[in-house]
Amino acid sequence: MFSLFPKLQSLYKLQLTGLSSQLGWYVIQLGVTFISSLWLIWHLDDSHWGSISLLVSYHGLFSVFSGIWLKDWTIKAIVEGRKVEPILGSVAFMAVLLSVLGFVVCGLSFRGFFPQYSFLKNLIWVQAGNLLTTPFHVVYFYFDAIKKPYLINQVNAYYAICAGICKVICVEIKPFSFSVFLWLQLGCSLGLVLVYCWLVKREGLGLQKWQIHWQLVQEMCKGAWSVFVSKIIGLVQSKMDVLLLASLLNLADTGRYSSALRLVEASYFVPVLLFTHQYPRMIEAKRMSETLFLKQMRQYFQISLGTSIVLVVMMWVGAPMLERILGVKQLTWLIVGISGNLVFYMLDMARSSFLFTNNLTHLMIPIQVISCLLGVCFSYLLVPHWGIYGAILSAWITGIWQCWLSNYIFRETRFIPSLICSKPYFMA
Repeated sequence: MFSLFPKLQSLYKLQLTGLSSQLGWYVIQLGVTFISSLWLIWHLDDSHWGSISLLVSYHGLFSVFSGIWLKDWTIKAIVEGRKVEPILGSVAFMAVLLSVLGFVVCGLSFRGFFPQYSFLKNLIWVQAGNLLTTPFHVVYFYFDAIKKPYLINQVNAYYAICAGICKVICVEIKPFSFSVFLWLQLGCSLGLVLVYCWLVKREGLGLQKWQIHWQLVQEMCKGAWSVFVSKIIGLVQSKMDVLLLASLLNLADTGRYSSALRLVEASYFVPVLLFTHQYPRMIEAKRMSETLFLKQMRQYFQISLGTSIVLVVMMWVGAPMLERILGVKQLTWLIVGISGNLVFYMLDMARSSFLFTNNLTHLMIPIQVISCLLGVCFSYLLVPHWGIYGAILSAWITGIWQCWLSNYIFRETRFIPSLICSKPYFMA
C-alpha cells in the first residue's frame, strides 16, 4: 500500500525525463498564445472573431499539403540511421510542390463553398500564403528525430511572442483591419522560416547540402500515402465544426463556438509534447523487444488518459471565471462540452504512435473516413436544431467512435481498450 506513492512519483519522473528543457519553452509558448487569444476574444466582437476563425479553419484544411504528413516518416528514417541530407532535400521538395498546390486550391475554392462571405474572398489568399512557408518545417522534424526539440521549442516560443504582440497591436488600432492582421501574421511566419534555416545551417546541414533523391521521393510516397490521406480526412474532421457552423448558422455563433474551442485547444500542447517525447522511444523499444514495447505503450495510454481527465476538470473549474472576464455568452457550457474532446484527442495520439511504429498506418484511413462521415452527418442533423450545442454533441459521438469503438474493428487493435483499462502500471 505504502509503496504506491514512490511508484506514482516514478511514473511522472519517467515520463518527464528529458522534458525539463522543453517544458519551460512550451509553457512560454502556451502562455503567450493563450494570452493573445484571450485578448482577441475580449476586444473583438463575435462576428469579427468568427471571420478570423473561418479563414484560419479553411486554411487549416490545406495544411496537410505543406508536408506535415511526412513528419513521422522523416523521424523514423533519421532515427534508423539513414543519411540526413537526402531525406531533408527530398521531403522539402515534396512539401514545396504540395504547398503551392494547396495555396492555389485554397484560394480558388473558398468562394465556391462560402459565397455568402464574399468580403473575405481576397483575404483568404493572404491567410493561404502561410502554406508557402511550411515546407521548411522539415527542420522541425530533424530536430525531433535527433532528440533536440528544445531548440525548436525555444524558437517557437519567440515566434509566439512576436505573433502575439502583432495581434495585440492590430486589435488596439481602430478601426480593426483584417488585412493588416493577416499580413503581419504572414510576416511572422516568414521570419520563423529564416530562423529554421539558420538553425539547420548551424548543424552543418545548410540548404545547399540538401539533396533530392527520386528513389527516396518514391519511397516516402509509398510509405506515407496512407498518412497523407488520413491527415486530410483528420483535418476535415477537426475543422468541419467551425466550417459547418459558418455555413449553417452565422459568424456570430461561429465566433462564440470558436472562442471556447480556442481556449480548450490551449491545452493541446500536452498531447503533442507527450507524442514528441514518446514516439522515438517507441521505435527504440520496438527494436529491442515486443514485451518492452507493449509495456511502454500501456504507460503511454494510461498517462494520456489520466492527464486528459485532470486537464478537463481544471477547465471545468476555470470556465465560469473566463466567461465573466471575457463577456462571451454561454462560454462556460461551451467549454464544458468542448473540453471532453481532449480525452479523445490524447487517446488517439497515443494510438497513432502504436500504428506508426508497427507500420499499420493504413488502418487510419477507414477509421478517419467513418469518423468524418459521422461528424458531417450528425452535424447536419443536430446543428440546425440545437445550434452550437449540436456541434458539440456531434463531436462527442465522433470522438467516442474514433478513440474507442474503432479499435474493435481490426484484429491488430482489439487489445488496446483492455490495455488502457488494465491495472495501472505504476501499481503493478
